[in-house]
Amino acid sequence: MSIVTRLIATCTRWRFHLLLSVVLMLKYPLSVTGAENSGKPEKAEVTVAYVSPSAAFTPLYVAADAGLFAKYGLKVKPQIIGTGTGQKALLSEEIDILVDGPLLVPARLGGAGVKYFGAYIQRYIFQIYGAKGVTAIEQLKGKLVAVSAPRGAIEIATREALKKQGLNPDADVKFVYNDQVPAILTAILTGTVSGGTLSTPLNLKARDAGLNFLVDIAKLNIPGLGGAYGATEKLLRNNPNTIYAFSKAMAEGVALAKKDSVGAKRAIGKYIKIDDPKILDTSYDDYAPYLETNLAVREQVIRAELDYLNEKDFPRAKSINPKEFFDNSFIEHLEKANFFGTIGLGTEK
Repeated sequence: MSIVTRLIATCTRWRFHLLLSVVLMLKYPLSVTGAENSGKPEKAEVTVAYVSPSAAFTPLYVAADAGLFAKYGLKVKPQIIGTGTGQKALLSEEIDILVDGPLLVPARLGGAGVKYFGAYIQRYIFQIYGAKGVTAIEQLKGKLVAVSAPRGAIEIATREALKKQGLNPDADVKFVYNDQVPAILTAILTGTVSGGTLSTPLNLKARDAGLNFLVDIAKLNIPGLGGAYGATEKLLRNNPNTIYAFSKAMAEGVALAKKDSVGAKRAIGKYIKIDDPKILDTSYDDYAPYLETNLAVREQVIRAELDYLNEKDFPRAKSINPKEFFDNSFIEHLEKANFFGTIGLGTEK
């Protein structure tokens, strides 16, 4: 073989390997960009808000209390914010990350550039209570029922629960909206409404006050974003290492909450400002069984959230692709890097 022939063959092989590398990078970008999920956070100080004093946010409480955010290079001090104002604060960039439920679904339908990038509870976990004299869910027909923000987690869960009990939420009851969840309990106690939907530990206060337990929504297995977190697409795009760090801390918060009930209860007590052992035990027990081991947002859960929306208000909800509402790439990168395995958290689907 002549020198010229050998050079041509070498160049051909080099071009082939180069082309193959490019194809592999395009087809399997996670395998070649895995290093980025261990980089220094672009935005070390992150403002994170949650929407009620509830054990639904246990992984967030645990991550903060155990120093997990600091472990991954972030300075995070969770702050409580109303359900109605939480969405606005995220859109105006007053906060960086919102830990809540389905509020970002209608926001994105309305054109807001927001997405979920993780979820640790994907069913609704609330309880419906009746005022004194209301002992059955059927007795709420024709009455006022207190919930939180319109089309927020509590209202949606209440609507679906009423349907399962044979009531039409649009015709049989009238909702009274409250920006803060504790106001729901106050409304029931004062007789302003005949019933309302609460989360732990407010449900214990309801029991102690003599209110009547009507329905355990968690046992109805209603799909929904019971505990999810999201941010603007701008933040996700410009601060990937910050998002990786937050995702790691939250994942480890879930793992630690499941493994260390004593530490989890301590964190719950710190953030909901309660030290009563009975309340802390119930708060933990109500949510721990439902903590997910795979934090990827499930497409079918977003589909359910879209179907819950009023078609008149959101005509695009039935036809839009659910995948537009979440970005699981951060979770998928961490899964490929076996991060979940290193913290003892499985990733079953």
